[in-house]
Amino acid sequence: MPELSKEQLIELVTREVMRVMGDCVEPEEQYRQGLPDVLLIGSRDKLPVNIRNKYNIFTIENYTCEEDIEKFEKIYITELSLTELADIALGRNTRAVQCAVISGLLCGKDINLLDCALEFRKLSTTASRGFYQLLEGYVRTLQSFGIKLINGQTPIDKYTVRSAPGDDLPEGIITEALAVSMLEKSAESVILLKKGTVVTPSAKDVFLHNGKILEFI
Repeated sequence: MPELSKEQLIELVTREVMRVMGDCVEPEEQYRQGLPDVLLIGSRDKLPVNIRNKYNIFTIENYTCEEDIEKFEKIYITELSLTELADIALGRNTRAVQCAVISGLLCGKDINLLDCALEFRKLSTTASRGFYQLLEGYVRTLQSFGIKLINGQTPIDKYTVRSAPGDDLPEGIITEALAVSMLEKSAESVILLKKGTVVTPSAKDVFLHNGKILEFI
């Protein structure tokens, strides 16, 4: 057996570990001719099926240097740690995820951040207001860079919500107390309200400070 280089040995060990874990997909199986290549940061399961079916998905393990970013048409982010969020907002390319996103920004890539990646928003009602505002500030900074914050729902999911909103959507007057109660019950980034609903200024502040978008249907 020929002597393996360090890189070849690492690749063989990585593939074997992934195979044992049941997550390994051979490149020949995952690559679909004619479809564009995209880089996925995070879990593939959190990426809507309608997006998965349109591209060849490569994970962050396929990104090894800044030049690699050129081969990807887009970047999708479904998971992002607080450290990664802060580093990207501050332009620190210290590790693979940060480097990939920053390289993507420098190369003008289409970068999409799914709302499910912002796990800290689930703790909006219990988190320190100042610390939460800091994190939301980082998110707004990423958006100012051109990174798109998108909802993880599929177009069919969105159509279903709008075509049959049900009687459980808030309506009438949304006060500050009611806004806080609504945040405790939902981790979604978009708050759906019935048309004609009145939101008091203090309630709007609650939604704004927690990074929520109001949508009237």
